[in-house]
Order: sequence, then C-alpha cells, then structure tokens
Amino acid sequence: MPSSVIRKDITRKDLESALPDVRTPVRIPGLRARAEVWRDAQGIPHVRAASLPDAFLAQGFVHAQDRLWQMDYDRRRAYGRWAEYAGPPALAQDLQMRRFCLQQSARADYVALNAETRAMLDAYAAGVNAFIETTRALPIEYRLVGGAPEAWQPWDSAAVFKVRHVLMGVWQTKAWRARLLRHLGAARTAQLCPGTPPNPMLIVPPGVEYRGPAVDGLRELTDAEAALAQVADWEGGSNNWAVAGSRTASGKPLVAGDPHRALDVPNVYYQNHLACPEFDVIGLSFPGVPGFPHFGHNRHVAWCVTHTHADYQDLYIERFDSGDPRRYEFRGEWRGAETTRETIRVRGAAPVEIEVTVTHHGPVVLGEPASGHAFAFRYTATAEPNRTFEALLPMLRAASADELVASMRLWVDPVNNFVFADVHGTIGYKTRGRIPVRAMANAWVPVPGWDGAHEWQGAIPFEEMPAVRNPEAGWVATANSRVTAPPYPHYIGLDFAPDFRTRRLVERLGGIHNATVGEMAMIHADRVSLPAREFVGILKAIAPVDPASRPALEALLAWDGVMDRESAAP
Repeated sequence: MPSSVIRKDITRKDLESALPDVRTPVRIPGLRARAEVWRDAQGIPHVRAASLPDAFLAQGFVHAQDRLWQMDYDRRRAYGRWAEYAGPPALAQDLQMRRFCLQQSARADYVALNAETRAMLDAYAAGVNAFIETTRALPIEYRLVGGAPEAWQPWDSAAVFKVRHVLMGVWQTKAWRARLLRHLGAARTAQLCPGTPPNPMLIVPPGVEYRGPAVDGLRELTDAEAALAQVADWEGGSNNWAVAGSRTASGKPLVAGDPHRALDVPNVYYQNHLACPEFDVIGLSFPGVPGFPHFGHNRHVAWCVTHTHADYQDLYIERFDSGDPRRYEFRGEWRGAETTRETIRVRGAAPVEIEVTVTHHGPVVLGEPASGHAFAFRYTATAEPNRTFEALLPMLRAASADELVASMRLWVDPVNNFVFADVHGTIGYKTRGRIPVRAMANAWVPVPGWDGAHEWQGAIPFEEMPAVRNPEAGWVATANSRVTAPPYPHYIGLDFAPDFRTRRLVERLGGIHNATVGEMAMIHADRVSLPAREFVGILKAIAPVDPASRPALEALLAWDGVMDRESAAP
C-alpha cells in the first residue's frame, strides 16, 4: 500500500482480527447448491461447485477473502479515485487515470459481451459482494483509511484488468523517443534507437537468429521532427516454453512459465483451483477477474504467457482550435470533441474539477487542448468495446490445442506470447491479441492526428498472427524478445526485450532429451547471465590502472557469469 495513506497505530491483535474466517461454513444468497472450498497446507483454495455459476461465485468469494483490498485498490486506480483515500499526493495519478477513461471503457465492454460471459462476470461479482456482506473482518487497510469497500460491479473486473495492462504498452516509449527527437534531432535519435539489437534470437521459428538489417527509423523520425516542433514538452519480462514428448522422460509434453511482473505485495497473481461439471482447472488467477487468463491447465491442455512487447498503442498529436479548444482539426475540417466534466474528491482537500476530452482517436492523455496541441491515446483495449473476456470460458473448457487456440480469436489485450500443449502430444506457440495495421511512422513517435495519414486500417488477421505447431526442434520458448522476421509481412513491434534470456533458454532446452518436471524447475532457477559473460570478455582487453584494482579485475576475469550469492564477482 502506498505510504501516502494516513498512518495509524495497528497492534498485532488488530491484524489478527482482520484475517478472514476460512473455516466456518457461510450461507450465501444466490448459491444454487453447496460449494466446497478446501485450503491446502499453503493456503491455496480448491473450489468444487455443482454448477458453472456457482464456481465463479465461489471464485469471487475466495478472491475477496484473500485479496479484497488489492482488488479495491486496483479498481480505485482504474477509476481515478485513489485520492479519496490517499489525499493530495494521489491527485496527479487520479487525473491521469481519469483521462484514460477506463471506467467508461469497462462499462462498454460489459454491454458488448455475450450473455454467457456477462453471466460469468455477474456470478463472480455476486461472490465478491457475498464476502463483503457476510464478513466480520475486513482487511486491515480499511481501518487505516477509515473506509469501507463499495459493492463490486460486474464491469469492475474489466477495469482492474485494464489498469494492470495499460502501462505495459509502448506509448510511453514513443513519447520518450519524441523527446529525444526534439532535443537531439532525427539522425542522432535514429542512432540511439535502432529498433532492434543486432542478430536477435527469434521466437518463430524457434532458435533461429535473424541476420537481416535492423529496422531503420530515420525517415519516420525526420518526418515526426517537424510535427513535434509545435508541441510543448511533456512529462512523461517473463519466460515460458513447451517441450515435446519426444524430448521428455514421460513421453508427454511439458509446459513451463514464470511471469516477471512487478514485485508487489501481494503480487498480481493468485493461485487457485476451480472445478465444476464443465471444467477442472488450476493455475494462477487474477484477483478481480474470473477464470485463469494467463496461466493454467485443465485435464487436457496447459497454457502460459509472456509479454510480446507488441505495439498496440499510439499517440496522436491533435491540433485544437485556439478559439474553441473543444474543436480539433481532421483532414482540413473542424470536428467537435467529446468533453465531460468530472470531480475528483481529495481526502483533506477541496474537490478538483477537470474536463476530459476525447477525439475520434481516443482520450487526450497528455497536454491541454487550450494550448492548441495535445496528445490523444489510441489503445486496442479502449478504442472500441473489448471482448477479451469472451475467451475466458472457452479456455477452461478446451479439450485440445486446436480448441484452446481457437478460444483466443477474440482476445484483444494484452498481446501475449501464448505457449501451450495438450495431452495428445501437441505443443505450440501463438501470438494472441489485436495488433493494429497502420503506417510505419506510428511505430516510432506520436504522429499528426490532423492529416488522416496515420489512421488504423483494421488489425492483423488472427490467422496471420505468428504461430508454430510441433516444431522440428522439439520445443518452443519465449522471453519477450523479437517474435519473428521477414518474410513475415506484418509489423509487430520495435521495443522488444534483449534476447539474452531467449538465448539461454535455447542453450538449456537444446541440451535436454529426457526432460522432467525437476529439470524444468532447474531452468526456472538458472543463474547464468549471458550479458555478464560478454562483459567479462570486454574486460579482458583492459589493463588495471593501479595495483589496488588488480584483485577485482582478476576476480571478474575468472567469473563464469553465474549469479552466485556466495561470489563477490556479481
């Protein structure tokens, strides 16, 4: 919890009294039949319900038992309401989040979803609210802030999912490149931001090194330099893999994944087990969201994800009418922007009135229209009603790799490296999510919104998203590095992670022929740093400047790149 929240003296007794009662049976309105929750020695809840609605109601209940404050915190962040608890220090964050319009987007998503998915969200929300209504012990944080949780609405699940992913896109990187461009010029910026490191290890096809030229953004950056001249300055990993049965001791495929999300306490995931007549799934769920969107397995299929670092967010430089900042230019004509007045309540201070402006590109998130120019944010998750959640139920029911991949057709955000396997022996990879098709200039920096030259032209068709099935190598692996290369025809992104983790996975997986679960765990715990080994190679050409530095240099030169806590070299 952020330190800006008011501090109060809390005793051990207070903490103990705030723990949820996980032993006493609870009678919950709306539950159609008895549902059982068994917690194992690690406290992980195993839910068994007699129907699908009861399963999601129970999942909402156990999420709230253990993570209600976290869920409420994410909801307040999404809706720009954190200052109600945290006071003036949270005002800037609330202002920015109001501009993203996530609440309006979440409500629109809920309306657009099919009836089955809305029913899932309704049942989940009923479970959260059942805990709020029946518990005698709210999380201790509510005592700290002097507040109480509001009822959970079905669309709140979409909001917390969005707020956890809106900053995982690349819009901030584009803004950063634009600042470089303003201060350093196009040529120098192109040198500093080549678009890809040399010879990256690709995901598709597995283990292949790209030897083609780096993406050159000089032309796009040069064009953007002129557009940005009139705009004032602004402020601005994970691993997974699948191994085919031909390379495992059991003859069955293995799937492994480890997310590198922020070091939150508690973290973004919540392990639990959910079973009903339609499915039996265990994995990492997402507090505030039903199902298992990122990591899980049922009796037939297993899946896990890493972040693709794809490009699905754009910033448009909007030109506003100096005489009427509620009008903006598009293709030589003035259009009326949508504007709404909102009030941000601030603990210990007066409420703050703001105006939120939305153009056809999206909400204005940086700058002020009254200044003549500001930045509109276009994001696949908010540009139109988002039906990602329609994938959640089919994932849980999937009985084969084909059914699992087909369930991803409506997935929009975030764009993931989706690795999977099934009991029939299939392993594979699919880029899931929506990546818009547009001019290459959009890839680099904010683009002019007034000329109409940078509009989205649909999205990469699902069938044409990068994919591989049962590769000859006998494994697939991803670690946020570049996905693919020519002759693949579509633009995926520029801002991939360095490929050293991918290369290390290739080294480890290439040497395994009878893989076991234990060996997969050892790969997860691998401590070899390939960049460290490269660094040591560079040091070999350096002579110590004085005798005192010689022992340190010798220790580094003898280092094998293993990040061992007992070694001084790291």
